Amino acid sequence: MQRRDFLVGGAALACAMAGAWAQAPSRKLLPAIFAASEGHSWAVPFVADAQKLWAQEGLDVSNLAFTSGRLSAEAVLAGKADFATTTDSVVALAALQGHKIKVFAEFANSSTQMLVAARRDQGITQPSDLRGKRFATMFGTAGHYFVNRYLRLHGLTPKDVTVINLRPPEMISALAQGSIDAFAWDWWAAEDAAKVEGKGNVQVLSSAGIDKVFQSHFVLVTNEQTAQAKPQVLEAAVRALIGAEQQLAADPEKGAQILAARTRGSIESSRNGLARNATRVQLAPRLLDDLVLGGQWAITEKLAQDNAADLRALYRQVIDTRALRAVAPERVQLA
Repeated sequence: MQRRDFLVGGAALACAMAGAWAQAPSRKLLPAIFAASEGHSWAVPFVADAQKLWAQEGLDVSNLAFTSGRLSAEAVLAGKADFATTTDSVVALAALQGHKIKVFAEFANSSTQMLVAARRDQGITQPSDLRGKRFATMFGTAGHYFVNRYLRLHGLTPKDVTVINLRPPEMISALAQGSIDAFAWDWWAAEDAAKVEGKGNVQVLSSAGIDKVFQSHFVLVTNEQTAQAKPQVLEAAVRALIGAEQQLAADPEKGAQILAARTRGSIESSRNGLARNATRVQLAPRLLDDLVLGGQWAITEKLAQDNAADLRALYRQVIDTRALRAVAPERVQLA
């Protein structure tokens, strides 16, 4: 894949901060453009938006909507947004391709947001049956990386299947029509294909053991120029995320309602989506570990050229701890 291909503290503290802001309503808000992905993975920034936490922390945010984390990251890299939601696998690939992407906060992670849906009538009843089948995902995304880890968990490799590049809505319709045999994407897409589109021929395959080999990290990213020029914007975004995390912990049902409204889904599906996430604003060692694994995957799959630099050193530079360290240093667990 060429470079041009990629670019197509506590509740009391929160209350005190809110009170301080209420006492200074005339303070000028900093303008910021936020590129947001869609889906249940992004509940924390959705709550920040719905509860007006951006403004509470000093930001006048304009939103851009995208259907995947890869596309929202592209907006940041193209200078069309100040920060964006994406996943660690997208970051791993972008950095290998030479893009100056910066992760400044992780706000959730999950091993079960991704699932595999497959057709029974093609003889697929368990993961090992995927051998020789047409398996779709969206290239350069967390779903693409998940395919690799899922197959290897079950004794297969990407060479044992035909991997097809499709956008999420296309995956569901293609599976229903039988032009593909399976796909890997968000759990709601897999369950929708099984319940609505599959006419009894589609099922969700087991994800048992996936936590041992795969964890997707949901992160806020920016570009190098913004990281240098707008530290106050990034710090305010981090404060808003921490506030949203605290609100989700205090009232998860309210969070589910916000998520349902944002995704235009049901309360039940939103509760399900939230339950699949471990929510915490942080920068922790596993993020770095999984970036390294993602980089190794991208090189093996020839999505990026082999990088002579040490991958751990490369990705440590990608993680910018300054904003989170300024706001909540105890949440930075990286040396």
